[in-house]
Amino acid sequence: MDVTSQAVENLVTQFSSALDFYRELVQNSIDAGSGAIEIWLDFLPDEAGGTGGVIEIHVDDAGEGMNEAVIDEQLTTLFSSSKEHDQTKIGKFGIGFVSVFALNPKGVLVQTGRGGEYWEVFFDADRSYFKSRLQTPVEGTQITLFIEGDRARYTELVARSLTTIDHWCRHSEAEINFEDRASVGGESVQINKPFAVSGECLTAVEREGAHMVLAYSASPVWGFYNKGLALAVVSGKTDMVPPALAHVAFRIKSRYLEHTLSRETVMRDENYDKAMAWLVAAASGPLRARLFEEIGALVAASTAGRRWTASERTRYFELMGYLALDGPDALEGRGGLPIFLGLDGRAYSINQLCARAAADGRVYVECEASSLVEQLIAQGTPVILVESLSGRGRVAGGTLDPVSRVLANGLAREFFTSRVLTRMLDKLRGEPGPGPWAQAAEMITRPVDVLVGVELVTDQPAAAALVARAWTILARGLGPAPGLLSRAVTRLRGLEQRISYGALVPARLQGRPGTSLPLFVVAHEIAPLMAIPTEDRMLNHRTERPEAAVNCEHSQFRALLRLAGQGHDSGDAQDMHDIAAYCLAKALLLDADRGLSLDPLLIGAALETRSAS
Repeated sequence: MDVTSQAVENLVTQFSSALDFYRELVQNSIDAGSGAIEIWLDFLPDEAGGTGGVIEIHVDDAGEGMNEAVIDEQLTTLFSSSKEHDQTKIGKFGIGFVSVFALNPKGVLVQTGRGGEYWEVFFDADRSYFKSRLQTPVEGTQITLFIEGDRARYTELVARSLTTIDHWCRHSEAEINFEDRASVGGESVQINKPFAVSGECLTAVEREGAHMVLAYSASPVWGFYNKGLALAVVSGKTDMVPPALAHVAFRIKSRYLEHTLSRETVMRDENYDKAMAWLVAAASGPLRARLFEEIGALVAASTAGRRWTASERTRYFELMGYLALDGPDALEGRGGLPIFLGLDGRAYSINQLCARAAADGRVYVECEASSLVEQLIAQGTPVILVESLSGRGRVAGGTLDPVSRVLANGLAREFFTSRVLTRMLDKLRGEPGPGPWAQAAEMITRPVDVLVGVELVTDQPAAAALVARAWTILARGLGPAPGLLSRAVTRLRGLEQRISYGALVPARLQGRPGTSLPLFVVAHEIAPLMAIPTEDRMLNHRTERPEAAVNCEHSQFRALLRLAGQGHDSGDAQDMHDIAAYCLAKALLLDADRGLSLDPLLIGAALETRSAS
């Protein structure tokens, strides 16, 4: 095989599918100015009565056609193309026609005409050709492939041809019709489909010779087109799409985009980079704006008193999921939009919920109403509707639900901009630990996991006296005291401005069955519902002081109550009562381990001090 033959063979076999020649011929027809293209297949049975026959594939256009000069200089001369450097043409390499030989036809017939000249060129299986003048006028160009095969192969080619043409040419600027003329009931099929993508919030954007359509999608497909013909259509894992568009389906049509010589992908040049920048801007601009509009409309419909249908509810959580994937920056400038639905039937913005987080240290979420939720709502605390929650905690399947993820994005963003929330989390000020998003996620919780019912105790004078004395110690910072006790008090005084309580009351706590109840709970004020303190929330950064209810049925409290009752026989009753009150106060102030190892030393020092006096 000589060098030229080998070059042609390489070009013929370069395409991933032998039927990709359809794209090449349609591309040439569009370049020739054809507004309509007819593609049809026919089957001519063997005249001898056998099962075989001849399959004909026709591609007919109404373009400008070819005269003898074009035939000699372009159709039959490899790599000679007047399209080079012409941005009004799609093809650049002069090799599109060669692709028809990938199907191994027995012959290829080209009939064409231009300027009063009409020609016929027949290519044999070995790709040699014969050119002759026609007397009958021909409009445009008509190409016919002759392929050996039986009825089964014909049926297969019809199906595969339709699939291939739809894949590459469905958005063609020229009208394309496909027809199976050898089958009973074969009808003409319109190939062209609207330039769109499947997904939510479909948005169209025009930019400098480019037309883009985008939509949010769980299984996005990304398409690149020139004059409506596909240059590449990809899905799944690919390096052609930046992470910001991983959940956004798009199609972009631009005369500046080109395919590579192999036709397998888009050429990665400055035009490609510009197109990707346009798509990212469109996704973060018009598409995201449309997303907020759709979410807002659903919330508004619900808060207007009309219950969501099942499909509306599903769609709301789906849209919130896409907003969560857009990340914290998606909320910039939109903090006041009411996109969250409360179980009280009201709409809330991220700004409102961030303010609530700054005040309470938490944002409550739940998937359905309950007596606990109703109590929270009754005291003015919003509970945000989420899609689903499994078991304990707010995490379902190890991942925050869509609404909670959006909330976490908003809270995390607030950590960077709000000094109030930054002060509230000491670990953000230099200590190693989880980042802002993780800490924001910790603030989002189910009421049942952090709240308990509170019943005030009014029938236990000893308990009330011990709690009252502990509160006095907290309020006064314990006052002056010598020795070891003084050093301990000095250590606590450094925290006193940040850790103090406006009130302490004795109470019985009611929580989730089967769980142990804490020594105390906190809230803005004593209420039927109060919060279980965590290590991060033992400290109070609010200007107002929280109020605490002490669990009179806790084993530690009962032990301190017994300690407070000792010493009557020796006259040390007040000493023991003060020591018990001090231990209770210390337990309410220190970290989660409560520093219990210091108790014997502190109590002993207190006793020695009182004996010396």
